[in-house]
Amino acid sequence: MIKYWKFTAIIIVIVFSIGTFYVNSSTSAEQSPTFHIKALSGDEKEITPLIMEGYYVDISSMNIGNSSLAISAKGTTYQSHSFLDQIAGNPPTVIKRLQEKNRAFMRGKNYSEDLFFENKQFLAYADVASSSVKSRNYKFDISVLTKKDDTINSFKLDVPEGKEMDHLLVEDVQIIGDKLYLITHNIISKSRKQYEEKHIYTIDLSTKKMIDHEAIIQFSRIQKHTSIDVQLVRTSLTKTSEHLILLETENKVNEDMESTSDEVVIQEISSYNIQTKEKETINIPGLHLGGNRLSFFDDSIIYFMMLDGQNLLVTPYRLADDTVGQPYNIQLSGEKGTVSEPITTVKDGKLYIASSQMNEDINADVIVADAYTGEILFKGQVALDGSSKDNGNFDLSLFDLFVK
Repeated sequence: MIKYWKFTAIIIVIVFSIGTFYVNSSTSAEQSPTFHIKALSGDEKEITPLIMEGYYVDISSMNIGNSSLAISAKGTTYQSHSFLDQIAGNPPTVIKRLQEKNRAFMRGKNYSEDLFFENKQFLAYADVASSSVKSRNYKFDISVLTKKDDTINSFKLDVPEGKEMDHLLVEDVQIIGDKLYLITHNIISKSRKQYEEKHIYTIDLSTKKMIDHEAIIQFSRIQKHTSIDVQLVRTSLTKTSEHLILLETENKVNEDMESTSDEVVIQEISSYNIQTKEKETINIPGLHLGGNRLSFFDDSIIYFMMLDGQNLLVTPYRLADDTVGQPYNIQLSGEKGTVSEPITTVKDGKLYIASSQMNEDINADVIVADAYTGEILFKGQVALDGSSKDNGNFDLSLFDLFVK
């Protein structure tokens, strides 16, 4: 009889805890301020597909509970209302939209955007599964949804030479024709030496077999007095990229008695054609990579961005004909002549920009521009709704942009 009382007591505690959570969440949501995008110039239709994600903190009370939010043309939505979301984590907007449209396919999938690819014909997912770190029994866990007939093909493939790998991470998924391409970052131990590489695996979707794989670039991260890093430049989830853009950075490690710092010595950009397997170095005359951040690639144009005081300097580069577009400046709001690093994305030839921080002293810009010419299509700012109660002692941080 005692064990049943214990079981009943546990159930009561769980129910009470969940109820308390929802009451507190509801109260917190009601007290949290709401924001909107205030138009200053341009066409407000330009921000219709834009969603900004971030979190709000009331500094006066340090109340960060239930603070995850999304701001769009429709207003503010606080996102962390679910008890299960708090336990399992809250997926980004792009993943939530995939879940809403494809519930069966998305069930049990990792939240990382890098693991997905979508076009009009397919929605594809690939991740790495291993029975244990020690066994190094790596397999690709692959699922492909064919939209025409709503069929899902799921299968696993052994990773070639997986026994030599210390770590394997999928960084990009692409479909071109009937081929699925997985681009990974591998850490490999071989002959008592460790090195890293960007690797590409080619899978025939009709046979569900791996037909080719090769290293795109190999490097040793830590060398004497230098460190090397290779980054795969981000692209759109919903657009096929026949080229991969890689940024290789060599840093000189400066050490003294008190600290260690890195100094950029060499930066090199290279383009890798997924189908032809050709790799070439990209040289852009007059562009100093040390100050410019290679921010985005949409399979035809590479966008370099540099923050200079209150100006975002953008330099577009056309990959197809090897030409540099006219650099342009976009002025941002800031405090005392400086601004925090903005968040940016490019879609359908438009550059979306948002400030990463807002408080009583710093305004948060929302800008849409022609990505190649810099023509401002919309300019606005995030603003508190008039009905919101706030003492001004707050911090709003934005960390991601999503364009529908």
